[in-house]
Amino acid sequence: MDQSITLNIPQDLSDEGWEKISAVYRSMDGWIDGKDFPYWYGTESDERCISVSFEPSGLLFTGNVNDDLWVGWLTQICAKLSVALGREIYDATM
Repeated sequence: MDQSITLNIPQDLSDEGWEKISAVYRSMDGWIDGKDFPYWYGTESDERCISVSFEPSGLLFTGNVNDDLWVGWLTQICAKLSVALGREIYDATM
């Protein structure tokens, strides 16, 4: 169930762009408020979780969830990020 994907989010986003990303994060199913890093459904110590970190290649989402949840959740966050940022967001490795 280990999953990962890097999304094509550039490093040089404005503060407004990062605020939009944060709003999308909070709107997603499973959001856990009050953590130091963005988490959904749980943290690394839990049986099920999704987290994100910023890497030079883009936003790296990792998860320990089943395939159906992963695909549905990522489809939704990519769509929401695309609308919020006004550009298509997708797998950066494609």
